[in-house]
Amino acid sequence: METKFQPTNETPLAALTIGQFKDLMGEMVKPQLIVQTNQETFPDTFGKKECSQLTGYAVNTINKMICEKAIPFYKRNAKVLFRKVEIESWLLANRIQTVEEYVEEKENSLFNSKSSK
Repeated sequence: METKFQPTNETPLAALTIGQFKDLMGEMVKPQLIVQTNQETFPDTFGKKECSQLTGYAVNTINKMICEKAIPFYKRNAKVLFRKVEIESWLLANRIQTVEEYVEEKENSLFNSKSSK
């Protein structure tokens, strides 16, 4: 039966095997779970920082879009607010057609133009 390696302060690093080093590092550095922001936990209205987290844009980019009025927002005195539903709709507004959808649309318009003559 194998016993677990217990290094001391006097154990030279060069004397460790790769497995012992990995075990030692695994004990010293506990992997931290990356908690992704769950979009369901967003409130209905929120500020610039939360908008940045939801959209993936930097806060400076959000500020630029506010100045250009390119993003839907509300302003009360100096406070800028966003609505989750509007931001999600805004993010999904410019859908690009797939090649198949484009070809089908063109075929339908060609067929309709021929049948109307």
